[in-house]
Amino acid sequence: MSIKDGIYYAELYSEYSALLTENQRSVFEMYCMCDLSLGEIAEIKGVSRQSVSDSVVKTKKVLDETEQKLGILAKKKAIYALIAKLNDKNAVEVGEKIKNVLGDN
Repeated sequence: MSIKDGIYYAELYSEYSALLTENQRSVFEMYCMCDLSLGEIAEIKGVSRQSVSDSVVKTKKVLDETEQKLGILAKKKAIYALIAKLNDKNAVEVGEKIKNVLGDN
């Protein structure tokens, strides 16, 4: 997994980990956050490398599909970008854009 993908999935995990099973959380944390190999995780868990791979793939799919449906991470990033541009002169305009991102038109 590339660094960019790792960061993306860590962000998704931060938003949606509560929707995963305990095993999915455990395996994904070891893989993504601890940077353990599939083989290392398999040894720790006492399962096959293939089952660890399947779990990682399924977890990524769940995270991707959840973000696609809810878009919480994308909205959060858009809001943070707008906040970074906020100053006294554009406060009303930025406030309106934030409302648009949130769907509060």
